[in-house]
Amino acid sequence: MIRGCCVSKSVGVDLCEGSRFSALDEHKGRVRGIVLDEGRSLAADVVIMAVGAWMPYLLPFTKNFFRATGHAVFHLKPRQRELFEPEQFPVFGADLSSTGFYGFPLSREGVVKIARHGPGREMPPDSSKRFVTPDEERAMREFLAETFPALADAPVVYSRICFYCDTHDGDFWIACDPERAGLVVASGDSGHGFKFAPVLGELIADVVEGKKHPLLEKFRWRPEVQPGGKKEAARFLPAKS
Repeated sequence: MIRGCCVSKSVGVDLCEGSRFSALDEHKGRVRGIVLDEGRSLAADVVIMAVGAWMPYLLPFTKNFFRATGHAVFHLKPRQRELFEPEQFPVFGADLSSTGFYGFPLSREGVVKIARHGPGREMPPDSSKRFVTPDEERAMREFLAETFPALADAPVVYSRICFYCDTHDGDFWIACDPERAGLVVASGDSGHGFKFAPVLGELIADVVEGKKHPLLEKFRWRPEVQPGGKKEAARFLPAKS
């Protein structure tokens, strides 16, 4: 992210560091820019809102399309490090149709990452409940006891909540708002934003420039999609423990 900021500045991008979004600057059905928390307005021909899990809270009219969910992530220090080196322990996704657990091999710091791509807990990103619960750790250790016993009692050196911005069908939402000219919404990662980050910018740019792309029909503005549509099993079905 720091490198991205530096590159952006080098090509003339103005970064408003330390400022917060307050509202869209709207006039007669058109978005003309944004208003910052200190009251300053930034004018723009097109406003792109790509704010992840903050989307339904910064733009309340999108709450019917998006929900923010938090997911437990654990960093464990294995007692038998050699078992979890990349050569023996590759990146995995285990039983994704039910439990949703996945993980990464031993890092340079000597820890193994285990996380769950599951239903999560709905909450805003600034929630006071943004911490891993005992039940979430218990489910993780039960999974490890059955799958990787040598890791089941490893101490947790760090845990956190990873936030998703979910759509009802699990697909990205990259489109112009048909009711607010000048507004592009780019959100709905549904837990897959990081891996696709290198190609999302091009898709967003195509929307802004009015270019066609075969994926943009899939990621269109689609208020007709309701809860209960296409889903990843581990995300929305009751998880096994």
